[in-house]
Amino acid sequence: MFRMGVIVAVLASLATGGVASAQPRDEFNELSASTPWQVVDGVETREFTLKGKVIVQQERIGGKVSTMTEDRSGRGAVMCVLETYVMLLAANEVCQINDDETRSSLMSAISRIGEFAERNSIEPITRREIVSRAESAGEQALEAATADSHLAQLKQQCTGPQGFGEAFLQLRKMGVSKLFKEQVDDLLSVERPAVMGPCR
Repeated sequence: MFRMGVIVAVLASLATGGVASAQPRDEFNELSASTPWQVVDGVETREFTLKGKVIVQQERIGGKVSTMTEDRSGRGAVMCVLETYVMLLAANEVCQINDDETRSSLMSAISRIGEFAERNSIEPITRREIVSRAESAGEQALEAATADSHLAQLKQQCTGPQGFGEAFLQLRKMGVSKLFKEQVDDLLSVERPAVMGPCR
């Protein structure tokens, strides 16, 4: 079974920087303090909107608050895209694609998204911690895709008609460097809290 450890050093080299900016956290804390709770079907709930059209929905049951966030900016959920790119970088390694352009483009994208997420987190977190979380999620997703597989099955994940190898080939045909740069430019064009949902 492939482990994400083969790219830990690569990700660690990208995960530099300080703690997140206080601004998104301050906005979150201010709205949390000022938004009243409402009782819906016996459950206390509230909803408020952060900059960039990021919706926060909270429920309070027995004094415990659960929080869900949803990016409605139309640009995509930053943390979801980060995890996807980390998984693609892992697939590039495990399938031995040996495509330096794709690897370099993904590393650049991960670095840019990590920097944005650090600056726009609603919790105190460093870029290293952000990338580490994405790495863990990417590992789980990749292992789920190849769980309990034999070598032939793993090879099919890499080389079959729906495999990673074919996907990377199509990316190269589209111009991988330009494609990833344009995608990330659009994703990061609106300053907003970096959240996970919706992830699709």
